Amino acid sequence: MNSELPVSNEQITSFVDLLKNNLPEHRDNRGKRHTLVWVIVGFVLATLVGRQKLSSIHRYICNRANWLYEITQTQKIKPISRAHLPRFLNGLDWSALNELIERCFGIKIDCTQSKKWIAIDGKALRGTLDAGDKQNIVLAIDHHTREVVAQARQSGDKSSEIPVVRELLKDSGLEKQKVSLDAHHFNPITTAQIHQANGIYLTQVKESQAIFLKQCKSLPIQSTPLAETISHEKAHGRVTTRRAQLFSLDSLSLDSRWKSSGLSVLIVMERETVEIAKQKTTFDTSYYVSNSAIESSSIQALTEELAGAIRFHWGVESNNWIRDVTFNEDHIKTKAGNQAQIMALLR
Repeated sequence: MNSELPVSNEQITSFVDLLKNNLPEHRDNRGKRHTLVWVIVGFVLATLVGRQKLSSIHRYICNRANWLYEITQTQKIKPISRAHLPRFLNGLDWSALNELIERCFGIKIDCTQSKKWIAIDGKALRGTLDAGDKQNIVLAIDHHTREVVAQARQSGDKSSEIPVVRELLKDSGLEKQKVSLDAHHFNPITTAQIHQANGIYLTQVKESQAIFLKQCKSLPIQSTPLAETISHEKAHGRVTTRRAQLFSLDSLSLDSRWKSSGLSVLIVMERETVEIAKQKTTFDTSYYVSNSAIESSSIQALTEELAGAIRFHWGVESNNWIRDVTFNEDHIKTKAGNQAQIMALLR
């Protein structure tokens, strides 16, 4: 049996100990046979060696039952049945399990050190959509290391990602960091929350803020950029040229609802993409805003930093690609919302 795993024995031992001592047990003692630690550790290890669907994970747990009993130091009994495994997962406490996973495997941001760019990105768990039970997971990902530093769950057909992100920013302390956000998070409450916590935000402006977008489009016509930066990239049969221009927002007459958001700069990102094989050229222009402070001695550096942050924000989509392709997440069907969230959390 090959038991080599992409985790150390110390991490397994620490995780097992945390599960044994700190994970709340809500099940009724009547008829309770399988321990939480044994099933959870078996699920995680099965996922790490490439098992994705519940049937495959169940076979892994059954085939390595004795080894799992040994590393978890639990009593040997008949392995959990395939029918009971999804019900078992659905009964777990997501918040309590997430806290233990963060303690053992999580990456904590030290708010006393220099701020780091973190991207906030939501992902739909599409395996639950057929059942009519919308489930999303919201991830906070380090721009450069691509490590998940925090996550939160979003449940329900009428739920919104916006309040979930606000709570995640507050609970994790990421509101004090440098945060890049999608356009639907460009609103006075979220931006003010980050600004008042002495954090820095970078978010795109789209038609959802039509009046503000119109002002952003008119500013480059009326004003001269404070600085600009140009970069070139050749990849996947395309040559992309990106030109970022930095403008001050001081000249704009902003609505009073933005008063606490600290809006200070506009970044106009122009992209020219040439498909080499087809000799086809496309152009697009995007608008981003931030509360970054403008200092005359570092305007060029600020422009390059924000242009890089825009690029890295979309780069974190590679994490979703790993979840979809390596872990096959979108094609794993689940019948219950909490079961889908627990499986996504353990992945």
